[in-house]
Amino acid sequence: MIRNSFFIIFIFLSLIINGQNLNEILSISIDNPSGTARFESMGGAFGSLGGDLSSININPAGGAVFINNEYGFTMSGKNTKNNTLFFNNNEENKTFKFSINQGGGVWVLKNYGEGKINQISIGINVQINNSFKDVFDSKGKNIKNSIDQFFLNNSLGYNVADLSVGSNESTASVYKYLGENYGYSAQQAFLGYQSYILSYDDDSKSFYSLVDFSDGVDQHYSSDSKGSNIKYNYNLSVQYKENYYFGINVNMHSIYKSNFLRHFENNFSKESAIKNITFENSLVTQGEGISVQLGTIVKFNSFRLGLSYQSPTWYSLWDETYQYIETNSQDLEGNTFKDEIDPRVTNRYPEYKITSPSAITASTAFIFGKTGLISLDIVSKDYSEIKLKPTKDFSYNNNKIKTKLTNSLDFRLGTEFRIQKISLRSGYQFYTSPYKDSTIMEDYSTLAFGFGYDFGDTVLNLSHKISESKRKHQLFDSGLTDLTQIDSNTSFSTLSLLFKF
Repeated sequence: MIRNSFFIIFIFLSLIINGQNLNEILSISIDNPSGTARFESMGGAFGSLGGDLSSININPAGGAVFINNEYGFTMSGKNTKNNTLFFNNNEENKTFKFSINQGGGVWVLKNYGEGKINQISIGINVQINNSFKDVFDSKGKNIKNSIDQFFLNNSLGYNVADLSVGSNESTASVYKYLGENYGYSAQQAFLGYQSYILSYDDDSKSFYSLVDFSDGVDQHYSSDSKGSNIKYNYNLSVQYKENYYFGINVNMHSIYKSNFLRHFENNFSKESAIKNITFENSLVTQGEGISVQLGTIVKFNSFRLGLSYQSPTWYSLWDETYQYIETNSQDLEGNTFKDEIDPRVTNRYPEYKITSPSAITASTAFIFGKTGLISLDIVSKDYSEIKLKPTKDFSYNNNKIKTKLTNSLDFRLGTEFRIQKISLRSGYQFYTSPYKDSTIMEDYSTLAFGFGYDFGDTVLNLSHKISESKRKHQLFDSGLTDLTQIDSNTSFSTLSLLFKF
């Protein structure tokens, strides 16, 4: 096969190379922690309270509020119902996920520094910082776009020799060669040409589509995501005199996310040479990150103030993709053909960096003796600060982040009422959209409630949380850029066991 010396090297210098998009990038930077049942039932408003294993993840000074050594773990069940609207057609998907979403312990050392340092606490907490579990289907008749436009856009700059398979080559070897030397765009053009979605005009030196969707085309887009961002808090905190608490966390992050995407089209116009298309993409993102948190809590009798700072999280990530395409076509004589392109090649892309934004949490709480409390957290996080490196390779993405994303303000409110050994709790959370255009991802809220029972050395806590959210999902970054509306209803139940010693 001839490889032209002028073979274009411009290949969307962005995460599109890796099969990523802005939603994928954003999901890595969003914090949606699932903690202890007490934490969940009070809306996560623990920035000025402390004394809960998950509170360490909000304000590291909270570790010094513990009176006793404590360890525990939390089990959770999450039900999600996604309703999609795509060209006036509704689809529904239901999923359930069980997980051990939190575990940790705090060890308390008392009486240091001649009464000035009342307590030193050392803590470890592990919890799911964000779950990537998400399943939805979109079906409808599209009168505007077909997947052929995706392949056609990616074919710009290439000629037929670039995308052909020579006599001594295989489909797999050419697909691999294109990926290793020219990237994602070249591979997509190759799939489009080899599956006969595209043909080549020698006169104009350009590709054209063999798809005719002038009467519209039926589309079925399905997405299945799994995995999580797990955060490990390594905490050191101190109580200075009676009213001052200080803490620091060194956090480790572990990310695994997989997404399987299947796109199917059929019922093209009668004149179309292509009768149906099946296009599958598998994307796996893995990596690690590190961050630091600083925090303080000040007590004024029944009134408390808290302030904490979360540094940016510095991630090192890598992506793997796997692709498959199948087409069925018909010639003018009525003969039918099936073309299947399955390179059986896993593309492993070079490691890249994502720096997620820092966050500041301001908190206050009122303690009503041993009867109850009310607490409030306000979190500020500027998602336009997300940055990908090397910057020379991801300038397109970084500019898009600056243009599309903005600062988010989140509010968490929690209450607790105690009746002897029983605690009754409720919570509310309000999240503002990280997008400047809030119709892409709308503001949303959650309601929570729960109770706990103190057996003495053992505490049992239960919680239940419900939320509704709305977002728009773009099918592909190029060509087939139509949006599907996704309305999500989620219920989240947790059970925690805590042991004091």
